[in-house]
Amino acid sequence: MNMMKKLLSIIFLLVCINVNAQQVQPPYAARINRILKQLPAGNQQQLDSCMMQIKALGAAGLTEMAVMLHAPGKGDNTRLQYALSGYATYISAASREEMRKTAILAWSKALKLTTQPESKIFLIDQLQLFGDKSVVPVLKQYLLQPRFCDPAVRVLMQIGGSEALIAMEAALEKAQGTCEISLIKALGDLRYLAAENGIIKRAQSENPVLRRTALFALANIVGGDSGPILEAAAEKVGYGYDITGATAAYLLFVANLGHQWPTAPAMTAATNILRKCKGDSLEHVRIAALKIVADILDYDANNTLMLAADSKDREYSAAALALAVKIMNAANAESWIQKAERVDAGKKAAIITMLADSKQRAAISLFTKALKDSDPQVRMAAINAAGQLQSIEMISPLLVAMKTADTSTVKAIGDVLLTIRSSEVPGHIAVAMQHAPPSVQVILLQLLAQKQAAGQERFIRLLLNNPDPAVAQAAKSTLSAIGL
Repeated sequence: MNMMKKLLSIIFLLVCINVNAQQVQPPYAARINRILKQLPAGNQQQLDSCMMQIKALGAAGLTEMAVMLHAPGKGDNTRLQYALSGYATYISAASREEMRKTAILAWSKALKLTTQPESKIFLIDQLQLFGDKSVVPVLKQYLLQPRFCDPAVRVLMQIGGSEALIAMEAALEKAQGTCEISLIKALGDLRYLAAENGIIKRAQSENPVLRRTALFALANIVGGDSGPILEAAAEKVGYGYDITGATAAYLLFVANLGHQWPTAPAMTAATNILRKCKGDSLEHVRIAALKIVADILDYDANNTLMLAADSKDREYSAAALALAVKIMNAANAESWIQKAERVDAGKKAAIITMLADSKQRAAISLFTKALKDSDPQVRMAAINAAGQLQSIEMISPLLVAMKTADTSTVKAIGDVLLTIRSSEVPGHIAVAMQHAPPSVQVILLQLLAQKQAAGQERFIRLLLNNPDPAVAQAAKSTLSAIGL
């Protein structure tokens, strides 16, 4: 009987202990729940208050808060994630160094305690906002884990510095699959030269995704051993397209090489590409190489671009003109003006358009002369150039050209005159329309109406009794439109 009583007592004690244990809450749970009920905040003052309450939890409270995240389907994390991400953003400000240090301690501990992958990923992602080099040791272990390596790499890229770079380079030696690709891309984007040899090993991989990632990483790093490998890869595919992007990677390498001194190696490489890449299918490659040459030579590329503009390949020629716009100055403009006099109509029109795009007022005499050209595309290019430059000097020549132009050209000139924002335009129009053909007079009267040229009333009234009824009606309508 005594034995039975003792046994019952022990059972009762164990039950009590168990009940009490179930009733004990984590030390910060009540405070955290009060904070969560206040979120999302209605205004900045409430938000600041919540952030200060989270700060007051300290490292232990922040850790407890972070490990409260539920597994997917096991609870609602909305308020908790809002609070944690909001706090991560809040402490990222430059003046909150101590708060960041406390949060780093809390996050580091929470990452060890949290077993749910989704929660780990969420916490790692937040470190992009406030993490520093002290979290590198914490993140090292995740660089070889497929589920976590990508977010961990993003954090290390954001942190930067030698510690992060060395950690990623060391992980690359053992990395496989998606981790290997993430690390290679990151080291390439960060242009970490020490990783060149490790990445070169992957440039011959049978895995096309891995090979592509390695080639582009090498193109960004621009190491001394990468050039021959990238060139060979591009030559192997005939400078065409392939799934590894070998040609694009080599072009990127040469472009990046052009930003280094001396520039001779890049010039040699780009020139070789231009020499090797013939035919319509490689036109885009030649254009890319031409751009590299233009970028390297800068204003001294003018002669190269003038030669390229002579190409029978229309797109290559057009690309040369587009590049010429970027390096235009007075001396270069004069060379193009002289060239325009020696080329066929199509090229001449293209050069006029290019000079207008680069706002070269020195070319106005060329544009004015081109208004009388026998080729319609040259004339149209000159008309548009007048509008581009808002050329007052070309107002009279444009009005003269209208007298003998066809209908479409007359309309184009009218549209350009309408765009020229000068007070001189209405006066020129009013005088010129007195001696213009009737169809042109109608268009010029419409222009005066659109420009509200009340100051030209006298000239408009002179056409009220014009023998052509269309002109007379247009004059009447114009007076009405300008309120006279």
